[in-house]
Amino acid sequence: MYERWNWDDLRLFIAVARGGGLSMAADRTQSSAPTLGRHILALERALGMDLFHRSKDGYILTTAGLELLEIAENVEAEATKIDRWRDKELQSRKVHIAVGFWTGLFLAHKIAELRPRKGDIELALITGVNDLDLLRHQADIGLRSRRPVQTGLTGQKLSRVEFAVYGDTDYVDANPLSKSHRRFWECDWITVLPSGTKPQSTAWLETHLEKDALLSCNSQAALMAAVSTGAGLAVMPCFAGDASPRLVRCSDTIGELAYDQWLVSHDENRDEKHIAEILDNIADLIGRHRRLFEGMSAAA
Repeated sequence: MYERWNWDDLRLFIAVARGGGLSMAADRTQSSAPTLGRHILALERALGMDLFHRSKDGYILTTAGLELLEIAENVEAEATKIDRWRDKELQSRKVHIAVGFWTGLFLAHKIAELRPRKGDIELALITGVNDLDLLRHQADIGLRSRRPVQTGLTGQKLSRVEFAVYGDTDYVDANPLSKSHRRFWECDWITVLPSGTKPQSTAWLETHLEKDALLSCNSQAALMAAVSTGAGLAVMPCFAGDASPRLVRCSDTIGELAYDQWLVSHDENRDEKHIAEILDNIADLIGRHRRLFEGMSAAA
């Protein structure tokens, strides 16, 4: 009675057949030539037939070997389908969340509250990106500053987002005019000028400043770093400024910059368990911090 053949032996048989010998197959499979030789002998013993003519020029398939290669390649194709199916299933448990920088910073600080308590859902937080196409499944969830109008997308309004002027504690103490209207011509200012569309906060500030900004940054991350180290004043969302122990709010909320925040998802997959759970978690998280987003936190 012949032994039962092994899939690993069959996989390595395919590599040797395609490579025409042990040396080439060893490079492709990261196995040594002696190891490959043992697997080929084990497969031949299990099948009860010679699969190769061995010579100094390499391994040449016998008639049985040629027939087996055709069958084995079909098996390999089916095994590849299983691998792709597995990868798809594992990928389906990853939830991609696309947000702007400020909201991404908030979610990153609250990631323990955002993650599900049970299960193996993996989160991918894509920050600083506002133009990922949810319709094309570039992300599963988005937090946006406007209601979605495209067919196929669903939106849930979460909260109002307010803005104000902020400065580092030491800077504000040293520059008391930071808290008066004279801030626009007496204080140092930091603005954001990214390579893309000019932020609304920067456009608003340009209409009020009576002097050039001290520093223009190409990202909100650089702006946050500059403000937090006392370089000057900046316009920021209240949920970012009020949450920072280093920053002081220097103005009332700026009504012209306020917007409604929307939780956006795709109609096709929003009811899938892993995505629905994260949607609920985000809505609950924002709801519990609604006063912070609306500029009414205790820190304010």
